[in-house]
Amino acid sequence: MKALFRYAGFIAVLIFPGYAPAAFAAGTVACPVPHKLSECIKRVADAGGGTVLLGNGTWFQDSSLLLSSNVALEGAGPGTVITWSPAVRRSINAPLLYATSASHVTIKDVKLVGTIDPRADSQDLRNNQIGLFFNCSGDPTAGEKTGCSDITLQNVEVENSSDGIHIKGASRVTATDLKLHNNGNTEKDYFHNIYLRRVADVRLIQTGKNSGGFYANPRGHGIRGSHLINVYMSNLDVYNNADYGIHMDTVFNVRLHNMHVYHNCLSGKPGCQQIKCFGPQCDIHLNAPAEDAGNR
Repeated sequence: MKALFRYAGFIAVLIFPGYAPAAFAAGTVACPVPHKLSECIKRVADAGGGTVLLGNGTWFQDSSLLLSSNVALEGAGPGTVITWSPAVRRSINAPLLYATSASHVTIKDVKLVGTIDPRADSQDLRNNQIGLFFNCSGDPTAGEKTGCSDITLQNVEVENSSDGIHIKGASRVTATDLKLHNNGNTEKDYFHNIYLRRVADVRLIQTGKNSGGFYANPRGHGIRGSHLINVYMSNLDVYNNADYGIHMDTVFNVRLHNMHVYHNCLSGKPGCQQIKCFGPQCDIHLNAPAEDAGNR
């Protein structure tokens, strides 16, 4: 393996054989197929942080991929796929990407594909096969410090997982143009396209009609939120989910702007609603004004 190092304070540029980018910023690793993503992430993390660049192709995982602080994972769009290897795809019951304590993590322009059985009559019980899982400590609604912070997700697609994205114990989460669909085909009601729990300072934004959405969950919700504080959701399309479109409890200062939440509750569950909050704390503003990034 060829590694080129330049030191100017602390700078590293790493290039794998057979892959010759024109020019990269400091702390960047080009990680073409078939290099292991875990190895690429570790190299950037060991260099103090930076970006792992992925082109079009499929990266197969035999085990969960651990994310690191100060590392960005940047693909080329839906042609950049991370999924389970054929050897484990039928048996694996673990998150595809995960972290338990991390800050300044970015995931951009990638597609995560799980292997939960997508057939309508299936009830695959591999509940831990989450697409992206931040399993961190702390409850900001109780004044506790969170174990993860400064998470940025942009143009991330997740399908065929238990929870598409599950974030617990985090602060300052910005997610733009998520496309989460056909997740939750496990135990009814428990698993969702996205599940946020114990999270503060959240921005979920969709920039265009076809740039994302939370849809086609065959048993669960489009968006599930619990113990949240300071949340802004804007222009989200949430539709065709079996249960609630948006279902929350114990939330403070949730602002919903120009939301498109429709044709949910397809299971016919009694009492199901397009948007519902329960419990003693339901501080939700359904028709909030638009906000720019400075209004976090």
